[in-house]
Amino acid sequence: MFQNAARRFRRATIRTVVGTTVVVGGLEYTTRLPSQGRSSEFYHKLSDDFVTPLMRRLLDPEVAHQLAILLSKKGLSPIYHPSAAEQQITASQTIFGLTFSNPVGLAAGFDKDGKVIQEMLDLGFGFVEIGTVTPQPQPGNAKPRMYRLVEDFGIINRYGFNSQGTLAVKEYLEAFRRSATTTTKDAARDEELLNKFIAGLTRVYHWLLPPHRHQQGVIGVNIGKNKTTEDAAADYEYNIYQLGPLADFMVINISSPNTPGLRDLQTQGLEVLLARCLQARDELENRPPLLVKLSPDLSEEELQVVALTCRELGVDGLVVSNTTVNRPEILLSKHRNETGGLSGKPISSKSTECIRQLYRLTDGSIPIIGVGGVGSGRDAFEKLRAGASLVEVYSMMVYQGPGVVSKIRKELAELMMQHDKRRIEDVVGMDHEDIFWRRREAVQVQSRRHDTKMLLTETLDPLVEVDSKE
Repeated sequence: MFQNAARRFRRATIRTVVGTTVVVGGLEYTTRLPSQGRSSEFYHKLSDDFVTPLMRRLLDPEVAHQLAILLSKKGLSPIYHPSAAEQQITASQTIFGLTFSNPVGLAAGFDKDGKVIQEMLDLGFGFVEIGTVTPQPQPGNAKPRMYRLVEDFGIINRYGFNSQGTLAVKEYLEAFRRSATTTTKDAARDEELLNKFIAGLTRVYHWLLPPHRHQQGVIGVNIGKNKTTEDAAADYEYNIYQLGPLADFMVINISSPNTPGLRDLQTQGLEVLLARCLQARDELENRPPLLVKLSPDLSEEELQVVALTCRELGVDGLVVSNTTVNRPEILLSKHRNETGGLSGKPISSKSTECIRQLYRLTDGSIPIIGVGGVGSGRDAFEKLRAGASLVEVYSMMVYQGPGVVSKIRKELAELMMQHDKRRIEDVVGMDHEDIFWRRREAVQVQSRRHDTKMLLTETLDPLVEVDSKE
Protein backbone atom coordinates (compact mmCIF):
# COMPACT_ATOMS: atom_id res chain seq x y z
CA MET A 1 0.00 0.00 0.00
CA PHE A 2 2.78 2.38 0.93
CA GLN A 3 4.61 1.56 -2.30
CA ASN A 4 1.52 2.42 -4.40
CA ALA A 5 1.09 5.70 -2.52
CA ALA A 6 4.75 6.52 -3.07
CA ARG A 7 4.44 5.80 -6.79
CA ARG A 8 1.32 7.97 -7.07
CA PHE A 9 3.10 10.78 -5.23
CA ARG A 10 6.13 10.56 -7.53
CA ARG A 11 3.91 10.58 -10.64
CA ALA A 12 1.95 13.58 -9.34
CA THR A 13 5.18 15.39 -8.53
CA ILE A 14 6.61 14.71 -11.99
CA ARG A 15 3.39 15.89 -13.68
CA THR A 16 3.39 19.07 -11.58
CA VAL A 17 7.04 19.85 -12.29
CA VAL A 18 6.72 19.11 -16.00
CA GLY A 19 3.47 21.08 -16.29
CA THR A 20 4.90 24.05 -14.42
CA THR A 21 8.07 23.96 -16.52
CA VAL A 22 6.06 23.93 -19.75
CA VAL A 23 3.83 26.82 -18.65
CA VAL A 24 6.67 28.95 -17.29
CA GLY A 25 8.86 28.08 -20.26
CA GLY A 26 6.09 29.10 -22.65
CA LEU A 27 5.61 32.39 -20.80
CA GLU A 28 9.34 33.04 -20.84
CA TYR A 29 9.63 32.33 -24.56
CA THR A 30 6.68 34.51 -25.54
CA THR A 31 6.68 37.32 -22.97
CA ARG A 32 9.88 37.23 -20.86
CA LEU A 33 7.59 37.80 -17.86
CA PRO A 34 9.20 35.15 -15.61
CA SER A 35 12.71 36.56 -16.01
CA GLN A 36 12.02 40.27 -16.55
CA GLY A 37 8.70 40.80 -14.75
CA ARG A 38 7.42 44.39 -14.88
CA SER A 39 10.41 45.53 -16.93
CA SER A 40 9.56 43.15 -19.79
CA GLU A 41 8.51 44.52 -23.14
CA PHE A 42 5.27 42.52 -22.83
CA TYR A 43 4.34 44.20 -19.54
CA HIS A 44 5.15 47.62 -21.01
CA LYS A 45 2.97 46.97 -24.05
CA LEU A 46 0.16 45.71 -21.82
CA SER A 47 0.34 48.91 -19.78
CA ASP A 48 0.83 51.35 -22.66
CA ASP A 49 -1.31 49.80 -25.40
CA PHE A 50 -4.17 48.38 -23.36
CA VAL A 51 -4.49 49.74 -19.81
CA THR A 52 -3.68 53.40 -20.62
CA PRO A 53 -6.10 53.71 -23.59
CA LEU A 54 -8.79 51.89 -21.58
CA MET A 55 -8.44 54.32 -18.67
CA ARG A 56 -8.50 57.25 -21.08
CA ARG A 57 -11.68 55.96 -22.72
CA LEU A 58 -13.62 55.01 -19.60
CA LEU A 59 -12.52 57.41 -16.87
CA ASP A 60 -12.68 61.11 -16.17
CA PRO A 61 -9.15 62.63 -16.45
CA GLU A 62 -8.81 63.37 -12.74
CA VAL A 63 -10.17 59.95 -11.72
CA ALA A 64 -7.72 58.31 -14.15
CA HIS A 65 -4.92 60.33 -12.58
CA GLN A 66 -5.88 59.16 -9.09
CA LEU A 67 -6.12 55.55 -10.30
CA ALA A 68 -2.64 55.80 -11.85
CA ILE A 69 -1.27 56.91 -8.48
CA LEU A 70 -3.05 54.02 -6.76
CA LEU A 71 -1.80 51.41 -9.26
CA SER A 72 1.73 52.73 -8.85
CA LYS A 73 1.45 52.56 -5.08
CA LYS A 74 0.28 48.95 -5.32
CA GLY A 75 3.36 48.01 -7.33
CA LEU A 76 1.52 47.45 -10.61
CA SER A 77 3.21 50.07 -12.77
CA PRO A 78 5.98 49.01 -15.17
CA ILE A 79 9.61 49.41 -14.24
CA TYR A 80 12.43 50.62 -16.45
CA HIS A 81 13.11 48.50 -19.54
CA PRO A 82 16.87 48.70 -20.27
CA SER A 83 18.13 49.31 -23.78
CA ALA A 84 21.41 48.39 -25.43
CA ALA A 85 21.66 51.90 -26.88
CA GLU A 86 21.77 53.57 -23.49
CA GLN A 87 24.63 51.33 -22.40
CA GLN A 88 26.77 52.92 -25.11
CA ILE A 89 26.48 56.49 -23.82
CA THR A 90 27.13 58.25 -20.52
CA ALA A 91 23.67 59.30 -19.42
CA SER A 92 24.69 60.57 -15.98
CA GLN A 93 25.82 64.12 -15.33
CA THR A 94 26.35 66.51 -12.43
CA ILE A 95 24.12 69.60 -12.38
CA PHE A 96 24.16 72.22 -9.59
CA GLY A 97 26.17 69.81 -7.46
CA LEU A 98 23.78 66.86 -7.85
CA THR A 99 24.40 63.68 -9.83
CA PHE A 100 21.54 62.69 -12.15
CA SER A 101 21.67 59.09 -13.40
CA ASN A 102 19.84 60.09 -16.59
CA PRO A 103 18.40 63.38 -17.90
CA VAL A 104 14.72 62.38 -17.97
CA GLY A 105 12.64 63.40 -14.93
CA LEU A 106 9.02 63.50 -13.82
CA ALA A 107 7.48 66.98 -13.90
CA ALA A 108 5.57 68.44 -10.99
CA GLY A 109 1.84 67.86 -11.09
CA PHE A 110 1.71 64.08 -11.31
CA ASP A 111 2.81 63.20 -7.76
CA LYS A 112 1.54 66.33 -6.02
CA ASP A 113 2.05 65.11 -2.46
CA GLY A 114 5.04 62.76 -2.78
CA LYS A 115 3.13 59.48 -2.44
CA VAL A 116 4.83 57.44 -5.20
CA ILE A 117 8.37 58.79 -5.38
CA GLN A 118 10.08 55.39 -5.32
CA GLU A 119 7.67 53.92 -7.84
CA MET A 120 8.42 56.76 -10.27
CA LEU A 121 12.17 56.29 -9.88
CA ASP A 122 11.69 52.58 -10.59
CA LEU A 123 9.77 53.54 -13.72
CA GLY A 124 13.03 54.93 -15.08
CA PHE A 125 13.00 58.60 -14.16
CA GLY A 126 16.41 59.95 -13.16
CA PHE A 127 14.74 62.46 -10.89
CA VAL A 128 11.26 63.19 -9.58
CA GLU A 129 9.80 66.64 -8.90
CA ILE A 130 6.83 66.47 -6.54
CA GLY A 131 4.29 69.23 -5.88
CA THR A 132 3.18 71.89 -6.15
CA VAL A 133 3.02 71.99 -2.32
CA THR A 134 1.23 74.77 -0.44
CA PRO A 135 1.77 75.55 3.26
CA GLN A 136 -1.84 74.90 4.25
CA PRO A 137 -4.05 72.15 2.78
CA GLN A 138 -6.37 73.44 0.08
CA PRO A 139 -8.79 71.68 -2.30
CA GLY A 140 -7.94 73.70 -5.39
CA ASN A 141 -10.49 74.90 -7.90
CA ALA A 142 -13.94 73.41 -8.51
CA LYS A 143 -14.33 70.26 -10.61
CA PRO A 144 -14.22 69.46 -13.46
CA ARG A 145 -10.78 71.02 -13.78
CA MET A 146 -8.83 68.79 -16.17
CA TYR A 147 -9.52 68.14 -19.85
CA ARG A 148 -7.88 65.90 -22.43
CA LEU A 149 -7.36 67.37 -25.88
CA VAL A 150 -7.08 63.93 -27.45
CA GLU A 151 -6.85 65.10 -31.07
CA ASP A 152 -4.02 67.46 -30.10
CA PHE A 153 -2.22 65.24 -27.54
CA GLY A 154 -2.65 68.05 -25.04
CA ILE A 155 -4.05 68.69 -21.58
CA ILE A 156 -5.81 71.71 -20.10
CA ASN A 157 -5.94 71.90 -16.33
CA ARG A 158 -7.07 74.45 -13.80
CA TYR A 159 -6.33 72.51 -10.63
CA GLY A 160 -5.30 75.59 -8.65
CA PHE A 161 -2.61 74.04 -6.42
CA ASN A 162 -4.73 71.32 -4.79
CA SER A 163 -2.45 70.10 -2.01
CA GLN A 164 -2.54 68.14 1.22
CA GLY A 165 -0.31 70.82 2.71
CA THR A 166 3.32 71.08 3.75
CA LEU A 167 3.15 68.98 6.93
CA ALA A 168 1.44 66.05 5.18
CA VAL A 169 3.98 66.12 2.34
CA LYS A 170 6.77 66.34 4.89
CA GLU A 171 5.59 63.03 6.37
CA TYR A 172 5.59 61.38 2.93
CA LEU A 173 9.11 62.65 2.26
CA GLU A 174 10.37 61.47 5.63
CA ALA A 175 8.89 58.03 4.98
CA PHE A 176 10.57 57.91 1.57
CA ARG A 177 13.95 58.93 3.02
CA ARG A 178 13.67 56.26 5.71
CA SER A 179 12.81 53.55 3.18
CA ALA A 180 15.63 54.65 0.87
CA THR A 181 18.22 54.21 3.61
CA THR A 182 17.02 50.70 4.51
CA THR A 183 16.59 49.31 0.98
CA THR A 184 20.22 48.23 0.65
CA LYS A 185 20.23 46.61 4.09
CA ASP A 186 16.97 44.78 3.40
CA ALA A 187 18.26 43.48 0.06
CA ALA A 188 21.43 42.16 1.70
CA ARG A 189 19.42 40.51 4.49
CA ASP A 190 17.05 38.89 1.98
CA GLU A 191 19.98 37.57 -0.01
CA GLU A 192 21.55 36.12 3.16
CA LEU A 193 18.28 34.34 3.98
CA LEU A 194 18.00 32.96 0.47
CA ASN A 195 21.52 31.56 0.68
CA LYS A 196 20.31 29.27 3.46
CA PHE A 197 18.13 27.41 0.99
CA ILE A 198 19.39 24.73 -1.33
CA ALA A 199 21.38 26.35 -4.16
CA GLY A 200 19.16 24.84 -6.85
CA LEU A 201 15.97 26.02 -5.15
CA THR A 202 17.41 29.53 -4.89
CA ARG A 203 18.20 29.62 -8.60
CA VAL A 204 14.65 28.48 -9.45
CA TYR A 205 13.19 31.10 -7.10
CA HIS A 206 15.15 33.91 -8.75
CA TRP A 207 14.20 32.67 -12.21
CA LEU A 208 10.49 32.57 -11.42
CA LEU A 209 10.41 35.79 -9.37
CA PRO A 210 13.39 37.95 -10.30
CA PRO A 211 14.35 40.25 -7.40
CA HIS A 212 13.61 43.92 -8.02
CA ARG A 213 16.10 46.43 -6.69
CA HIS A 214 14.81 49.95 -6.20
CA GLN A 215 16.34 52.68 -8.34
CA GLN A 216 17.88 55.74 -6.75
CA GLY A 217 17.42 59.28 -7.97
CA VAL A 218 17.24 62.98 -7.20
CA ILE A 219 14.15 64.43 -5.53
CA GLY A 220 12.90 67.95 -6.20
CA VAL A 221 10.11 69.73 -4.34
CA ASN A 222 7.99 72.28 -6.19
CA ILE A 223 6.48 74.86 -3.81
CA GLY A 224 3.78 77.49 -4.14
CA LYS A 225 1.55 79.83 -2.16
CA ASN A 226 -1.93 79.37 -0.81
CA LYS A 227 -4.71 81.03 -2.78
CA THR A 228 -5.63 83.56 -0.08
CA THR A 229 -2.11 84.40 1.14
CA GLU A 230 -1.16 88.06 0.83
CA ASP A 231 2.53 87.73 1.77
CA ALA A 232 3.58 85.25 -0.92
CA ALA A 233 7.24 85.24 0.14
CA ALA A 234 6.24 84.08 3.65
CA ASP A 235 4.57 80.97 2.16
CA TYR A 236 7.66 80.12 0.12
CA GLU A 237 9.94 80.69 3.12
CA TYR A 238 7.81 78.39 5.28
CA ASN A 239 7.96 75.64 2.66
CA ILE A 240 11.73 76.02 2.34
CA TYR A 241 12.25 75.72 6.11
CA GLN A 242 9.95 72.71 6.39
CA LEU A 243 10.74 70.74 3.22
CA GLY A 244 14.21 71.98 2.29
CA PRO A 245 16.06 69.56 4.62
CA LEU A 246 14.34 66.63 2.85
CA ALA A 247 14.78 67.89 -0.74
CA ASP A 248 17.69 67.54 -3.14
CA PHE A 249 16.51 70.70 -4.91
CA MET A 250 13.55 73.06 -4.65
CA VAL A 251 11.50 74.83 -7.32
CA ILE A 252 9.82 78.19 -6.75
CA ASN A 253 6.60 78.01 -8.77
CA ILE A 254 5.53 81.54 -9.69
CA SER A 255 4.12 80.73 -13.11
CA SER A 256 0.95 78.67 -12.71
CA PRO A 257 -1.98 80.41 -14.43
CA ASN A 258 -4.52 78.86 -12.05
CA THR A 259 -3.78 80.84 -8.87
CA PRO A 260 -4.89 84.49 -9.03
CA GLY A 261 -1.98 86.93 -9.08
CA LEU A 262 0.71 84.24 -8.99
CA ARG A 263 2.18 85.01 -12.42
CA ASP A 264 2.54 88.68 -11.46
CA LEU A 265 5.37 87.61 -9.14
CA GLN A 266 7.52 87.01 -12.24
CA THR A 267 7.51 90.72 -13.05
CA GLN A 268 6.50 92.48 -9.82
CA GLY A 269 8.76 92.20 -6.79
CA LEU A 270 10.68 89.22 -8.17
CA GLU A 271 14.00 90.38 -6.77
CA VAL A 272 12.63 90.75 -3.23
CA LEU A 273 10.84 87.39 -3.39
CA LEU A 274 13.90 85.48 -4.62
CA ALA A 275 16.19 87.25 -2.14
CA ARG A 276 14.00 86.13 0.76
CA CYS A 277 13.81 82.58 -0.60
CA LEU A 278 17.57 82.37 -1.08
CA GLN A 279 18.18 83.70 2.42
CA ALA A 280 15.85 81.06 3.88
CA ARG A 281 17.61 78.37 1.85
CA ASP A 282 21.03 79.54 3.04
CA GLU A 283 19.97 79.01 6.64
CA LEU A 284 19.51 75.28 6.00
CA GLU A 285 22.37 72.92 6.68
CA ASN A 286 22.03 71.09 3.35
CA ARG A 287 21.41 74.27 1.28
CA PRO A 288 19.42 72.61 -1.55
CA PRO A 289 19.73 74.28 -4.98
CA LEU A 290 16.92 76.74 -5.63
CA LEU A 291 15.28 76.86 -9.07
CA VAL A 292 12.56 79.10 -10.50
CA LYS A 293 9.76 77.81 -12.75
CA LEU A 294 8.78 80.26 -15.49
CA SER A 295 5.86 80.81 -17.83
CA PRO A 296 6.20 80.41 -21.62
CA ASP A 297 4.00 83.49 -22.01
CA LEU A 298 6.59 86.04 -20.86
CA SER A 299 7.61 88.62 -23.46
CA GLU A 300 11.20 88.86 -24.65
CA GLU A 301 11.71 91.98 -22.51
CA GLU A 302 10.29 90.20 -19.44
CA LEU A 303 12.55 87.22 -20.06
CA GLN A 304 15.55 89.54 -20.16
CA VAL A 305 14.63 91.04 -16.79
CA VAL A 306 14.03 87.61 -15.24
CA ALA A 307 17.32 86.26 -16.61
CA LEU A 308 19.27 89.25 -15.32
CA THR A 309 17.64 89.05 -11.87
CA CYS A 310 18.32 85.31 -11.55
CA ARG A 311 21.96 85.74 -12.58
CA GLU A 312 22.56 88.63 -10.19
CA LEU A 313 20.97 86.87 -7.20
CA GLY A 314 22.65 83.54 -7.86
CA VAL A 315 19.59 81.38 -8.56
CA ASP A 316 20.78 77.81 -9.16
CA GLY A 317 18.54 76.87 -12.07
CA LEU A 318 15.43 77.49 -14.15
CA VAL A 319 12.50 75.22 -15.02
CA VAL A 320 11.15 76.14 -18.46
CA SER A 321 8.28 76.11 -18.91
CA ASN A 322 4.95 75.94 -17.13
CA THR A 323 1.62 75.71 -18.96
CA THR A 324 0.40 78.42 -21.33
CA VAL A 325 -2.87 80.37 -21.33
CA ASN A 326 -2.57 80.96 -25.06
CA ARG A 327 -4.36 78.68 -27.53
CA PRO A 328 -2.69 77.88 -30.85
CA GLU A 329 -5.08 78.13 -33.80
CA ILE A 330 -4.24 74.57 -34.85
CA LEU A 331 -6.04 73.02 -31.84
CA LEU A 332 -8.82 70.64 -32.86
CA SER A 333 -10.34 69.43 -29.59
CA LYS A 334 -13.76 70.60 -28.45
CA HIS A 335 -12.14 71.43 -25.09
CA ARG A 336 -9.64 73.87 -26.58
CA ASN A 337 -11.35 76.95 -25.13
CA GLU A 338 -11.56 75.67 -21.56
CA THR A 339 -9.99 77.98 -18.99
CA GLY A 340 -6.65 76.85 -17.57
CA GLY A 341 -3.11 76.03 -18.54
CA LEU A 342 -2.38 74.12 -21.74
CA SER A 343 0.36 71.47 -21.70
CA GLY A 344 1.52 68.57 -23.84
CA LYS A 345 2.43 68.44 -27.52
CA PRO A 346 0.81 71.82 -28.45
CA ILE A 347 3.38 73.74 -26.35
CA SER A 348 6.45 71.66 -27.24
CA SER A 349 7.89 74.12 -29.78
CA LYS A 350 7.01 77.14 -27.65
CA SER A 351 8.74 75.80 -24.54
CA THR A 352 11.80 74.80 -26.59
CA GLU A 353 12.06 78.31 -28.01
CA CYS A 354 11.74 79.74 -24.50
CA ILE A 355 14.60 77.48 -23.38
CA ARG A 356 16.68 78.69 -26.33
CA GLN A 357 16.08 82.34 -25.43
CA LEU A 358 16.90 81.91 -21.74
CA TYR A 359 20.04 79.89 -22.46
CA ARG A 360 21.32 82.74 -24.61
CA LEU A 361 20.19 85.45 -22.17
CA THR A 362 22.06 83.72 -19.33
CA ASP A 363 25.03 82.84 -21.54
CA GLY A 364 24.48 79.22 -20.56
CA SER A 365 25.49 80.01 -16.97
CA ILE A 366 22.26 78.80 -15.30
CA PRO A 367 21.22 75.15 -15.78
CA ILE A 368 17.77 74.72 -17.31
CA ILE A 369 15.25 71.90 -16.88
CA GLY A 370 13.16 71.72 -20.05
CA VAL A 371 9.44 70.90 -19.74
CA GLY A 372 6.60 70.90 -22.25
CA GLY A 373 5.46 68.23 -24.69
CA VAL A 374 8.34 65.79 -24.21
CA GLY A 375 7.06 62.49 -25.58
CA SER A 376 9.98 61.10 -27.59
CA GLY A 377 13.73 60.98 -27.66
CA ARG A 378 13.70 63.63 -30.39
CA ASP A 379 11.66 66.00 -28.21
CA ALA A 380 14.22 65.57 -25.43
CA PHE A 381 17.13 65.92 -27.87
CA GLU A 382 15.77 69.21 -29.25
CA LYS A 383 15.36 70.67 -25.78
CA LEU A 384 18.90 69.63 -24.84
CA ARG A 385 20.25 71.22 -28.02
CA ALA A 386 18.32 74.41 -27.19
CA GLY A 387 20.06 74.62 -23.83
CA ALA A 388 18.29 72.37 -21.32
CA SER A 389 20.53 70.16 -19.20
CA LEU A 390 17.60 67.98 -18.11
CA VAL A 391 14.03 67.38 -19.32
CA GLU A 392 10.78 66.48 -17.59
CA VAL A 393 7.75 64.45 -18.69
CA TYR A 394 4.14 64.37 -17.54
CA SER A 395 1.33 65.14 -20.01
CA MET A 396 2.54 62.74 -22.70
CA MET A 397 2.23 59.80 -20.27
CA VAL A 398 -1.54 60.34 -20.55
CA TYR A 399 -1.35 59.37 -24.22
CA GLN A 400 1.64 57.04 -24.41
CA GLY A 401 1.52 55.37 -21.01
CA PRO A 402 4.21 55.00 -18.34
CA GLY A 403 6.46 53.07 -20.71
CA VAL A 404 7.20 56.34 -22.52
CA VAL A 405 10.03 56.92 -20.04
CA SER A 406 11.99 53.87 -21.24
CA LYS A 407 11.17 54.81 -24.84
CA ILE A 408 12.48 58.38 -24.48
CA ARG A 409 15.71 57.19 -22.88
CA LYS A 410 16.29 54.62 -25.63
CA GLU A 411 15.51 57.03 -28.50
CA LEU A 412 17.63 59.79 -26.97
CA ALA A 413 20.62 57.45 -26.74
CA GLU A 414 20.14 56.39 -30.36
CA LEU A 415 19.97 60.02 -31.54
CA MET A 416 23.10 60.88 -29.60
CA MET A 417 25.02 58.06 -31.26
CA GLN A 418 23.76 59.15 -34.68
CA HIS A 419 25.28 62.57 -33.97
CA ASP A 420 28.47 60.97 -32.62
CA LYS A 421 27.78 62.19 -29.07
CA ARG A 422 28.48 59.99 -26.09
CA ARG A 423 27.78 62.35 -23.17
CA ILE A 424 24.72 64.46 -22.35
CA GLU A 425 27.00 67.48 -21.81
CA ASP A 426 28.09 67.22 -25.44
CA VAL A 427 24.51 67.89 -26.57
CA VAL A 428 23.47 70.67 -24.18
CA GLY A 429 23.44 74.02 -25.99
CA MET A 430 24.51 72.67 -29.41
CA ASP A 431 22.20 75.19 -31.11
CA HIS A 432 24.34 78.04 -29.72
CA GLU A 433 27.70 77.42 -31.34
CA ASP A 434 29.46 80.45 -29.88
CA ILE A 435 28.35 79.73 -26.29
CA PHE A 436 28.75 75.98 -26.75
CA TRP A 437 32.40 76.12 -27.83
CA ARG A 438 33.29 78.91 -25.42
CA ARG A 439 31.97 76.90 -22.50
CA ARG A 440 33.69 73.72 -23.70
CA GLU A 441 36.97 75.60 -23.98
CA ALA A 442 36.52 76.96 -20.46
CA VAL A 443 35.95 73.43 -19.15
CA GLN A 444 39.07 72.20 -20.94
CA VAL A 445 41.14 75.08 -19.53
CA GLN A 446 39.88 74.31 -16.05
CA SER A 447 40.71 70.64 -16.55
CA ARG A 448 44.25 71.48 -17.71
CA ARG A 449 44.76 73.73 -14.70
CA HIS A 450 43.60 70.93 -12.42
CA ASP A 451 45.99 68.46 -14.10
CA THR A 452 48.88 70.94 -13.83
CA LYS A 453 48.14 71.53 -10.16
CA MET A 454 48.09 67.79 -9.47
CA LEU A 455 51.38 67.33 -11.37
CA LEU A 456 53.05 70.12 -9.40
CA THR A 457 51.78 68.64 -6.16
CA GLU A 458 53.15 65.19 -7.04
CA THR A 459 56.50 66.74 -8.04
CA LEU A 460 56.97 69.15 -5.15
CA ASP A 461 55.70 66.99 -2.26
CA PRO A 462 58.74 64.62 -2.34
CA LEU A 463 61.09 67.64 -2.44
CA VAL A 464 59.38 69.22 0.53
CA GLU A 465 59.60 65.93 2.40
CA VAL A 466 63.36 65.68 1.69
CA ASP A 467 63.91 69.27 2.87
CA SER A 468 62.03 68.62 6.07
CA LYS A 469 64.17 65.57 6.79
CA GLU A 470 67.36 67.53 6.23
